[in-house]
Amino acid sequence: MKRGFLNAAPKSSKKDSYAEDVIASADAKISNGSHEVGESLLNSHGKEEESLDCATSPSLPPLTPPQAPSAQTRPIVPEPVEAQREAVPPHDAGPSSQEQPKEEVNEGRGESEASQTPPPPIAPTAEVVGDPGAQSVRVKCDCGDNPEGTSYVFLVESDDQNQHLSKSSLPSNGACEACIDGLLPGRHYKLCVAISSPSFPSSPEDVVGTAFQGPKTSFVAGPAPPETPAAPTVGGKSKTSVKLRWSPPAHSCGSAVTSYTCEVFRNPLDGGVPVATYDGPDARFEAKGLRAGTPYMARVAATNALGTSPYSEWVMVSTSATVPGIPEEPLCAQIGLGWIGVAWGPPSEDGGSSITAYTLEVEEGPEGSGYIAKYSGPNTVFVLQGAAPTVPYRFRVKASSAVGGSQFSSPLEVVGACGPTGPPGICVVERQYSHALTVAWTPPEVLNGAPPLMYQVGMRPLVEGVATNFVVVHTGDACRCDVGGLQPACLYEFVVVAVSAHGPSPPSSPSVLETACAPPDGPDPPFLVSGGPNFLHIGWRPPAITNGSPPVCFRLEAVGGDYEPVVVFEGPSFEAPLQNLQPGKALWLRVSAANALGYGPPSPTVCFTTGLLPPGPPSGVCADKITKTSARLQWEASQHDGGGVVTGYRVQCARLAGSGEEAGAPWSLMVEGVETRVCTVEKLMAGTQYTARVQAINTEGVGLPSPSVTFSTEAGPPGAPDAPTLVGDPAGCELSLCWAAPERCNGADVSEYCLQVQDLSQGGGFSALYTGCLTSFDVSSLRPGTPYAFRVRAANSAGSGPFSPSLNVTTTAVAPGPPLAVTPIAVTHNTLKLKWSPPAFTGGSAPHAYSVMVSDEGGTEAKEAWSGPTTSCKIKVFPDTVAHVSVVAFNAIGPGTSSSICSVTIPPAPVKQAPVMQPPKTLAAPNVSVKGPHSAVVSWGMGGKNKGCEYELELSVGGAEQDFASCYSGSQCIHSLQNLQPNETYSVRVAALNDAGRGHWSAVADFFTKGIHEIVDDRETSSLFVKRLDPESYVCQASPGKNQNKPPGAPERLELEKAGKSLLKFRYASCPLSGLCSWHMCQVPVFELCCDLPASCVFAFI
Repeated sequence: MKRGFLNAAPKSSKKDSYAEDVIASADAKISNGSHEVGESLLNSHGKEEESLDCATSPSLPPLTPPQAPSAQTRPIVPEPVEAQREAVPPHDAGPSSQEQPKEEVNEGRGESEASQTPPPPIAPTAEVVGDPGAQSVRVKCDCGDNPEGTSYVFLVESDDQNQHLSKSSLPSNGACEACIDGLLPGRHYKLCVAISSPSFPSSPEDVVGTAFQGPKTSFVAGPAPPETPAAPTVGGKSKTSVKLRWSPPAHSCGSAVTSYTCEVFRNPLDGGVPVATYDGPDARFEAKGLRAGTPYMARVAATNALGTSPYSEWVMVSTSATVPGIPEEPLCAQIGLGWIGVAWGPPSEDGGSSITAYTLEVEEGPEGSGYIAKYSGPNTVFVLQGAAPTVPYRFRVKASSAVGGSQFSSPLEVVGACGPTGPPGICVVERQYSHALTVAWTPPEVLNGAPPLMYQVGMRPLVEGVATNFVVVHTGDACRCDVGGLQPACLYEFVVVAVSAHGPSPPSSPSVLETACAPPDGPDPPFLVSGGPNFLHIGWRPPAITNGSPPVCFRLEAVGGDYEPVVVFEGPSFEAPLQNLQPGKALWLRVSAANALGYGPPSPTVCFTTGLLPPGPPSGVCADKITKTSARLQWEASQHDGGGVVTGYRVQCARLAGSGEEAGAPWSLMVEGVETRVCTVEKLMAGTQYTARVQAINTEGVGLPSPSVTFSTEAGPPGAPDAPTLVGDPAGCELSLCWAAPERCNGADVSEYCLQVQDLSQGGGFSALYTGCLTSFDVSSLRPGTPYAFRVRAANSAGSGPFSPSLNVTTTAVAPGPPLAVTPIAVTHNTLKLKWSPPAFTGGSAPHAYSVMVSDEGGTEAKEAWSGPTTSCKIKVFPDTVAHVSVVAFNAIGPGTSSSICSVTIPPAPVKQAPVMQPPKTLAAPNVSVKGPHSAVVSWGMGGKNKGCEYELELSVGGAEQDFASCYSGSQCIHSLQNLQPNETYSVRVAALNDAGRGHWSAVADFFTKGIHEIVDDRETSSLFVKRLDPESYVCQASPGKNQNKPPGAPERLELEKAGKSLLKFRYASCPLSGLCSWHMCQVPVFELCCDLPASCVFAFI
């Protein structure tokens, strides 16, 4: 961690500057010991700058004085504090004791002031001012008679040396005082003062020992609230409680922890209060009364006599889930004839586990008839089909989750709905009008238990055979009604519905009825066929509704204000021309149609306006306030506006032909839509003659242009020339450039050019390369293989113009320079590892490969030992020689200059010593496979590195405690044991042998040979061969009897009739023989039985 440095006081004299250099050198040396003492002592005005750096890095050294250097080449080392106090007179000594050293100094100063060595400074004792705080302490010390310019630094170190603090200070009135921050509450610290004398040479090697430390003073930082404890952990949980525990904080900060505060929240982010709180000395807490299957968050804080620590991090825990709560009573969503729809909602408590299914049960008829499950699934609605009218039904529901099912809800009772009546009779017309009809119908024949209470008549029009939705036009208890608001000569479709106490009946059969004829409806508004400033050609269409009679005549009327309508046209045509009208005038028109029954209502009124003419040309155009790129134009309004309001003006300019041009530029639009009669034309070319004109605009279009006015702009800087061009090919570090004059000089001739260059490889800006009137320049002193950019600009009496586009040129590359710092990294008797740095001069092309050349000490010609793209390699060398190594770099041009030769001495090859033979390693216990009552096969491993060894196998009869005897010796790892005794215990072990001797014996392996048993039948003697199997199975197999010539058939249906701890009873069936036979065998383990057995046998193994 970076720490501060001690800087000297402000430079007021040469002596002070010398002292400052010495102190800075001494502090830099202290910093090299991984402990930089402090921040700067003074700022530029000489005021004290206090700085604090608190670090707990273990690399900082303890606060002890430095070791004494040598007498001549090292700085003077201070004596211990006690000796310093004896050598230097105290501050309260008499005048005689203080004046004597001054006289001696004055006398010696005349002889040789430069060679006199001042006495070393004395490190004072640091003191704590007042009581230490929890994080800071005030310290001071007495400067004594130390020379002016001595640097003082207070050093604080914790007892465990994990924290080091420092603070620099300046003496004031013979004392130093500072405040050190960054203490840890309740920690033990040691305090001392480190000083550095200004009287020693300023060389860094000579001021190593010029920093001294005074005696150490111990103090304890003040107490504070404890540190933040770790997050609590979960010790257990149930459906309604959670057990929490926690550890004390890492440090109590000087005051023992007296209590803990633990809070449990449902969701701390919503700002709610905790659901459970604990405040006490124990480090555990059980939060009760929680909701099942709910996540909670907990935290803990520690408290001592000074206060409470911050809360720990959150820990999340969820209570165990339970079955859901009881759902509420279902609701009757809908009911109809033959069906009932019910719905229900989830329970208020899901028990901490999501609801997976609902079960709905229905009871039909009287109570106690019994509920039957009708639905089970995730939906919350159900429709019961086949419900009988007036029959009560009761519904109840329960919710289920992964934990289990809830109790059933309270039942909902619903009575089956009765049916409506049948459809009434068809509607017929009693009276016919053009806008109304009187219809009648007969009552329904089927009542379904309830008479109709009222009737509803539905009607819809039939337009070109397309039917729309029915609309109820009548509701009442009579069997007739009047329907008004109809259209003449139109078809309407009617239906009737009878409504009883049980609902509406099906509609009656539809009937189509027609109204009487009437005058036509009003046509659509008239429209403009064509028009002009003095005429209008109006057209219209016949009415869409003729009310049963086609129109034969039309009347066009002009209306407006308080005047009566004026007929301007009447006849059978669909168009009417209106002549001799005023331009730009409005005319309000409407049209009406007539059929055999008379004129109908008129159409909506429409306003028509005669056409406009473009406005006339403006007058009095003039130009003023002319600059290099703009001019102001003014003009007078047109004498006539063409019948409309002038909405704006269009300003056009054209560049006249200049010197050397045959024609100027055509007219171009400069400004469009100018509302006022003043306009400033921008973006003109400097030093150019222009002509301008103005046109007025109204809604009809653009009028004729005004007379033009001619003006000239002021001269300006020239335009940008084209990019410079390269003359010939670049030759090494030189090239030639040329450029042409700009196309436009903007009213003044070019007086000079400025050529600039930019080194693209350095990333800097452009710099001036040439300024003059020439249009070519030879560039030299360029770097090879480097990209450059060139640009040029022209200047005239009005100023400098813009730069031209850049010309990018790359100079030709050359071979690279020699690689640098060829250094051996690792040297063995047959290999040499080298590294080097890329050449400082790349020749304009980066090196892509290196070649390592090696020659021996005999001076032979160097040979290539390695080549590649990296800056390190490993090559083979000969032992006990001197290798002369050089490196050559390659770039796109070719090989460069060889580096300086690096000579490396190769050590001789080491002498190999013959390995010492060791006995073989201990083998693992052998594996034994028992083949029968008299034989077994023993095998073992080779023992890892025991290759080429022989093996010795020993056998013991009766167990491992008996004496072993050798039974095999050879190089094989397997051996077969023969002539063993049945029902006997054996032990084997094996060892490996080589020229160094025999290794340790392996672990002993025990095995048992198989036995033969005789079993006696109740009726006759039979031989039973017993084969040992695994301890949990019995296998029985029948063999041919003594008096049989062929084997019996395979037994079938082998059944275990009884199984006890020491008894198994089996039964055979479907065997060719018959009879029953029993055997009894004592203390026989699990075997495979082979004997002469009759069919249908019962075996008892005891």
